[in-house]
Amino acid sequence: MSGGFPFETEKSAEGELLVSFKTPLTYDNAAEIWQSLSGLVARKENTSFLFDLSGVSKVDSAGAALVRSIQRLCDRRGVRFRIESIEPQIKHFLDYLERESPQQEQPPPPDGSVVTRLGAFLIGQAVELREFVRFCNSFLAVAGASVRHPGRFRWKETLYYLQVAGPNAMTILFLISFLLGLVMTFQAAIQLRQFGANIYVADLVSLALIRELAPVFTAILLAGRSGSAFAAEIGTMKIGEELDALAVMGFDLTEFIAFPKVVALMIAAPLLTMWANFAGLAGGIAVSSISLDLTPYGFMNEVYSAITFGDIAGGLVKAEVFAILIALAGCFRGFQTGMGADSVGRQATAAVVSGLFLLIFADAILTVIYYAFGW
Repeated sequence: MSGGFPFETEKSAEGELLVSFKTPLTYDNAAEIWQSLSGLVARKENTSFLFDLSGVSKVDSAGAALVRSIQRLCDRRGVRFRIESIEPQIKHFLDYLERESPQQEQPPPPDGSVVTRLGAFLIGQAVELREFVRFCNSFLAVAGASVRHPGRFRWKETLYYLQVAGPNAMTILFLISFLLGLVMTFQAAIQLRQFGANIYVADLVSLALIRELAPVFTAILLAGRSGSAFAAEIGTMKIGEELDALAVMGFDLTEFIAFPKVVALMIAAPLLTMWANFAGLAGGIAVSSISLDLTPYGFMNEVYSAITFGDIAGGLVKAEVFAILIALAGCFRGFQTGMGADSVGRQATAAVVSGLFLLIFADAILTVIYYAFGW
């Protein structure tokens, strides 16, 4: 202790005041520390604070409120504030509380001002994009840590979500893809039979399915089934305060909750896309055999001559990118759920909308890239 304060202080050569805590930040001493620190912040000569929490072994809700109150006091007075040497579990707790702190409600834009409402909408979308990028950054950090330490990966949960997203979706995906191939073959045959080019129906259907339609329709199905389910599950956990409990126990929520879901969808999407390719071609063969006088052998022989390994790989790459974006959007919306049952439904709907927008946007970018490089 220094100068009667329940902590030690030291001034650096740059004028930064180092505050070193050697006791737990708990309800028992939070009031005393607040009185001492608020007095130090009020001094004009103190323009920068550095909190050293290496000696802090325990932080309860009162201690977390103390740290946040000091930070807000420094912000109001224009004083620089930093924290270093903090235990990982304490850092998770403080980060979670900071993320969950209520945002100051902004006044609604004035009615009748189209420009103002448009500006408010764009600002809101920019804020959501910033938060989504931060969430993606935390996911990448977790992915890197899991590669370095495979033992931390939750394989059991990943296999469970793989079962839900993959085999449980095969029936409806087969039906959709079969009907899609059937309709495409009918539509192509109407035009090509005028030129006696029935055989090229197989080329058109196979290329459209493998390069574009199978990955996109598979992703749409995953967005509707898995993306919304992820958001609803995480949102329900948040309302039940399960996420709060996990954060207090020191778990990284991105690693513990979101990462297994994303990995499961990454594994399921390419496999489901190949299944959709098979089902779509089966629909094309059915129509060709009945209406176009094409045998199944002739149809598949034309397919083999039309498609290349690059076509198949390009479709699977799209499916992989779509799966990552859909899973991230679903988990992100789940973490955004507010404290209300209606918020779960809104975020589940938002997860589907966000996932569909991201997959179409990514599809456009990948298509342009494929065209530019001749893939």
